[in-house]
Amino acid sequence: MKILFYGSVIDYANGENFFDSKNSSNIRTLIDELGNHFGQSFKEFLLGDGTCFFLVNGKGIMTIGGIDTKICPEDKVEILPFVEAG
Repeated sequence: MKILFYGSVIDYANGENFFDSKNSSNIRTLIDELGNHFGQSFKEFLLGDGTCFFLVNGKGIMTIGGIDTKICPEDKVEILPFVEAG
């Protein structure tokens, strides 16, 4: 499945804007897989409180299962930095 990165997430992913996941069955295992590939600082960034959010097929994971949201090979996962406007 293709994982797309946006904004500052790309910086933490060593300048890469996507990743092809082969083994993840939910967001939790995806975060582990990404941490193994890009390093512990990337994993910590993803798990940071309010740092970024995940979309699975255009839906925020907090409305469909949180970090345990199941993902399939045909799904599109997007990871975006949290942005707050005033």
